[in-house]
Amino acid sequence: MTQGIIAIVNPVSANGRTGKVWPKYEQVFHDEGIDLEVRFTEYPGHAIELARTALAEGYRRIMAVGGDGTTNEVINGLYREGDLLAKDIKLIIFSQGTGCDFIRSFGIGKEIEDIVNIIRRERVREVDVAEVCYRNYAGKNETRLFLNVADTGIGASTAKLVNESSKIYGGFLSYLIGVFRTLFSYKNKKTRVIIDGQEQYNQYLNSVIIANGKYFGGGVMIAPEAELDSGKLNIVVLKNFSKMGIIVNLAKAYKGSHLSHPLVDSLQAEEILLELEDEGSSELELDGELVGVLPATFRILKDKLPILA
Repeated sequence: MTQGIIAIVNPVSANGRTGKVWPKYEQVFHDEGIDLEVRFTEYPGHAIELARTALAEGYRRIMAVGGDGTTNEVINGLYREGDLLAKDIKLIIFSQGTGCDFIRSFGIGKEIEDIVNIIRRERVREVDVAEVCYRNYAGKNETRLFLNVADTGIGASTAKLVNESSKIYGGFLSYLIGVFRTLFSYKNKKTRVIIDGQEQYNQYLNSVIIANGKYFGGGVMIAPEAELDSGKLNIVVLKNFSKMGIIVNLAKAYKGSHLSHPLVDSLQAEEILLELEDEGSSELELDGELVGVLPATFRILKDKLPILA
């Protein structure tokens, strides 16, 4: 059994900064006596393959180095058909991306010293992983896992715009600018929402957020009632907001104080179905990455994920 750590590094994350600073980080790990094997991602989806290969080679401590999207891919490599591929897996998250939203909920830092200390302590926290079945851009049904937040509506449209643009301004400003740019053309969509078998909404909605973690969009506390190990998903529904209503209440969302608004609902659910009642399509975003469109179903997996905390 291989005892070291394998680092799966996305060199283009953080607008390419990760690839530039990684040699310095790798030297720090070496100086600290931490045994590290390094694999670099070369294309979208590569981290899934690298994680699977690492498990087959006997690695059990897997470090994801990149943004929330890189971590998402690694997690998808650690499970097959909803089951964790090895019970003694320990994931290490070295967040280097633009948003770094998951670690805000999880409560770990993004500095090299934080990661060295986490590895030294070997303290594990087990968290929920969510599964979503949706329609990919080729029109075929696909299943994927996510750790932090999925959403459809203005947030997903903003994520698409941000991902297609430079993130040179960092997470907070990149997403904030993206929201205002998206507002000009975005229209609320009639969406059907079924929660634990009961239809709860069939109306025009601005956004539906399916949350395991509390934050998305580079620091927006969109789901303050979400818990990473509750066994349930937190669904936040932004109803038929006007463009001005979104602008006025955006500051509240960053602080997590938006749940008191009459057009915002927060509910807990075990299974969720989202369907678009309008013509056209509604983008689906998972952990900052666009993957496809509605309809989509969501559930929590039975196997929790051990993460070094």
